[in-house]
Amino acid sequence: MTDPHVLGRLIVGMSDVFDVMDAATIDAWDGLTGLQIQLLRVVATDMRVDRGSLAVWTRTSRAALVPSLAALLHRGVLAEETDGIGPRLVVAPAGRQLLAAVLVARAGWLREAASAVGPVADEEELRRTAELMEQLAATTTQGESGPDAS
Repeated sequence: MTDPHVLGRLIVGMSDVFDVMDAATIDAWDGLTGLQIQLLRVVATDMRVDRGSLAVWTRTSRAALVPSLAALLHRGVLAEETDGIGPRLVVAPAGRQLLAAVLVARAGWLREAASAVGPVADEEELRRTAELMEQLAATTTQGESGPDAS
């Protein structure tokens, strides 16, 4: 798949779907701000994230990040643990529950949206598409430990 036009359509389509889906399922985030959602989503990746790399990944100043991160830590959505390298952020049990609820809401939205447009793809095609997305995501995150990983 090298046709830039097709890739562009795919990128715009994915972005549009996520924008509409996020707007339709905003209540599932249980009152988190946009920045808090972004912080949680970055920490939920398999990458090692500390406070400094979180600011870099989210392109947020420390001054803006501190109150949002403090609220997530206070609510038990995120936690800080120490490993052999130093302190790192992890998703806490309340955060895992929240992410599971968001996933359920998004799956429901996707199911309804797909049924509204008719049978665009069969189950096997959806499975192959999901596998492709997972492979693309795994390819870009394997071996990285943060935004400044070389």
